[in-house]
Amino acid sequence: MSQFRELKKGDLVIFNRKSGSGSFVKVLDKGLYFMPAKKDMRLEGLKFPIRQNEVFVYTGYKVLDIAKNDRVIKINLIRESTNQICSLSENDLHNYFNYYVRKYQEVCAQ
Repeated sequence: MSQFRELKKGDLVIFNRKSGSGSFVKVLDKGLYFMPAKKDMRLEGLKFPIRQNEVFVYTGYKVLDIAKNDRVIKINLIRESTNQICSLSENDLHNYFNYYVRKYQEVCAQ
């Protein structure tokens, strides 16, 4: 079992897969959502591929639904290279991203 740590506002998150294995898709009237590059998992809209080791800033989350043993959480990130606000699920965060210990403010100070 892997160990998770609590993400706090301003923490840095890194895309840990190969470039192009995931992208953010601008869905009309909905926003920018993460989509893994898998067959039969396509969202319609303008696609923005993610580079390996690309940096994002965690800004918060929203609980969308809670069932008996499951929950649906919408994670919000800011793409550091474009300042776009992006959303993804908790599972996608754990499967496709790594967390930095350092805060965004500490990186900017260097």
